[in-house]
Amino acid sequence: MMRRTSMWMLSRSRSHISLSARIPKQNVLGGLALGRRWFASLDDIPSIELSLPALSPTMETGTINQWKKKVGDLVEAGDVVADIQTDKATVDFECQDEGYVAAFLIGEGEEYPVGTPVAILVENKEDIEKAQEIAKTLKADATATSASDSPTSAPAAASESAGVSGQGGGSALPSAAILMERHRIDPTSVKASGPKGNILKGDVLKALESGNFKILPESKSLDATPTQPQAQAQAVKPEVKSAAVPASSGSGSDTKGRGYTDIPLTNMRKVIASRLTESKQNVPHAMTTITCSLNNILALRKGIKDQGNKPPSLNDFVIKAAALALTSVPEANCTWDDKKQSSVLQSNVDISVAVATPDGLITPIIKSADHKRLGQISTTMKDLAVRAKDKKLLPEEFMGGSFTISNLGMFGISQFVAVITPPQACILAVGGGEDKMVDPNVLDLDSMPNPADLSKATVMSVTLSSDERCVDQAIGSRLLQSFRGYMENPMSML
Repeated sequence: MMRRTSMWMLSRSRSHISLSARIPKQNVLGGLALGRRWFASLDDIPSIELSLPALSPTMETGTINQWKKKVGDLVEAGDVVADIQTDKATVDFECQDEGYVAAFLIGEGEEYPVGTPVAILVENKEDIEKAQEIAKTLKADATATSASDSPTSAPAAASESAGVSGQGGGSALPSAAILMERHRIDPTSVKASGPKGNILKGDVLKALESGNFKILPESKSLDATPTQPQAQAQAVKPEVKSAAVPASSGSGSDTKGRGYTDIPLTNMRKVIASRLTESKQNVPHAMTTITCSLNNILALRKGIKDQGNKPPSLNDFVIKAAALALTSVPEANCTWDDKKQSSVLQSNVDISVAVATPDGLITPIIKSADHKRLGQISTTMKDLAVRAKDKKLLPEEFMGGSFTISNLGMFGISQFVAVITPPQACILAVGGGEDKMVDPNVLDLDSMPNPADLSKATVMSVTLSSDERCVDQAIGSRLLQSFRGYMENPMSML
């Protein structure tokens, strides 16, 4: 039975060891890992520790969006324990073992690295309380480790703090001190959240946004003797023009905010930024552009609509034309193997289509698109797009693909260049249709036409970005010529 994630098969063997000597065991299947630890107290408590699995090849961290079980609930094989937000989508956390939920080791909405222990199951319900004591020990150990690894707890970080005292009695970091001096903020009115009561830059920004701070008198300085890092920062501080902060006659609670909001990157956007930066740095991009006439497609869609049927969208025609073009030029249907430094020809034409979501772009896949009819492509694409925006795609529905299409025509973009997503070798950037005067008797719309033969036509520009190591511009040009042939003869795609 196909499930939303690969199954984690756990053995039912018994092993009792002391808590201080517990050893994690890893069982990896289909890229997903589940750590199993057997704990034993004086009464021997068999329990299972669930770890945050890697649900995609690029996933390094994950977030528990929602726990589907409560402490004390019975978990049976195949039950969904939680929803996990990966770098691509929200995926069900299915467990293939049985037991009672004894404790959750991390909370909802918190981001943790892959492999982090997330929950403990026990086989016997009466052992829940004892297992919770073990969970408290694990949480305490994790907190201690996190504190010792924190950069702010290191001596170097402590030495960089400025000599400004805040509400908590601590100091202000240089960036916070500079910001408070710029706006003449009284440090004692800023609520500190840093270690040992230190004022962080974020504390000052929150105070500015809420207006809950006091203004220092003109004659009073934050610190008569700033630290060396602070003095250096003040020396090179550029002049910033900004609206003056109105002086407050009281506590400063009526001061308005600064008018901006810090938006943290989602896991998806972090991965997108990392992979596209790597692609631009390491992949030799070759760009090729061609123009296609859309007159015949628009006429065909109008005819289908006049018959009372819903026609395929222009994007459906683009997907089908690209798939058929890849069968005509199979050298372009390939990926790049970085380890072997070689091109890998793909036997299946799996088209990845970029879909915009609130968290970033995701590319659901139309598998074997060359064998699908236009109606099937249309239905499949609508379903994938809806589930992509709802974060309900299965991992196998967005991982892989041999060719990517990114269409910005619906936003009024006439032409753009897209960045290749490794290990794929090609991505097709599709612009919107534009009305131009062309010669209908000349197939090559890029050639110089006879002015007397010009007529109005709707044309579309597409740009192919290809990995020069395996799809050079000659192969890319042949692919685009084949693509244009299908787009201008849509009956060949029916």
